Amino acid sequence: MKINSLSLTATINTAKAVFFSHGKKHVSIIFIMLLACLSSACQMTTPAYNTHNLVSYSDYYLWLKTLNTQEVLAEEHKQQALLNKTLNKSLNEPINSVDLSQGKLILIYSLANSPLHQPYKAKRLLNEHLLVSNNMSKENLAFTMLLRDQLNTQLYLLEKQAQATKKFNKQSDEHHAIIAQLESQLKLVNQQLILLKKIDQNINERG
Repeated sequence: MKINSLSLTATINTAKAVFFSHGKKHVSIIFIMLLACLSSACQMTTPAYNTHNLVSYSDYYLWLKTLNTQEVLAEEHKQQALLNKTLNKSLNEPINSVDLSQGKLILIYSLANSPLHQPYKAKRLLNEHLLVSNNMSKENLAFTMLLRDQLNTQLYLLEKQAQATKKFNKQSDEHHAIIAQLESQLKLVNQQLILLKKIDQNINERG
């Protein structure tokens, strides 16, 4: 709005002159001129987050939740391509570009009920992100720390589940081995019983 302050002042002065020289019939014209000037001034002002190439992680995550499977896959491909392109450029490339794509990828891989849900990969990228990012807003930092805590809990539960599954499989294998051994012993006993019956039958026939 400050960019067009001089233009706005000039328009107001012009409007006053027209009003006093031509009367009230020009009020509507003056009003339209003021609105046009204000609208132009607002359009000239770029939002701060666009100027500094920043993004609200919470808003981006909520937006991700509205996407279908194909759209999530397309967004992941887009952000991965942007990250690779930035990393392949010279060291003079602003770190903001790397932070932006990497941060978005972390949220994509943290997205539950998604084919791209990869908590281990998300945690690895998040650790790297926290090491290199020094221009995060307080809101994004708080969101990132919360996400890190959630990923730590999720990875802990996944590890416990993996251990329980491994233990269950081991016990299942042991039980199957015992069952196989018992079946083998039962088969041997049945064979011995059949043999005894034949011997008994032969003895009876001879007697």
